[in-house]
Amino acid sequence: MRRPVTAVFLAALLAALAASGGELPPPPAGFSWHAVPQINGSVLVPDGWSVRDDHDGKTLALFVTEKPVTPPVDFDVGLTLSAFVGDANAPEKVKKSLDEIATKFSVMLTNRTQGRFHLLACKFDSPRKKDGVLIRTYELGIANPDTRTSYLLVFESPVSRWDQTWPKGEEILNHLALDSDL
Repeated sequence: MRRPVTAVFLAALLAALAASGGELPPPPAGFSWHAVPQINGSVLVPDGWSVRDDHDGKTLALFVTEKPVTPPVDFDVGLTLSAFVGDANAPEKVKKSLDEIATKFSVMLTNRTQGRFHLLACKFDSPRKKDGVLIRTYELGIANPDTRTSYLLVFESPVSRWDQTWPKGEEILNHLALDSDL
């Protein structure tokens, strides 16, 4: 069943999904839902932003970006969602990745459980290699230990624009709809 997973628990959204038989509630103003059938989920997309997905075997990469982008070109503002389905080691890999980032940037990981999902998150600043622009990154790891499906979500923006861009990134992360049975 598709249920929302959020960085901040949203009881109202959970209640809306339960009451509607798993249907998504209307998106917040300025956003629309984008279905991701490969993971039986949906993510919010701010109006005017672009979506691109790449599927490689058991891994899906979804990019929600302020401007259209074609990898390997970098984007300035946006979210990358990587979904790992059918990889029994995925939860440990995602946790290891976040542990390494927390150590490298001397930041604390927040750890919580929401329903079947385990969440780890951190935020840090680092200079972009190509031009030295300081980038702020919020990383969220989500694992379903029952199914071994895991997700790594990364929202990034230049620090100079964080106050303008983070509200959209936070809205996206706070309204993920993921299948708890996948």
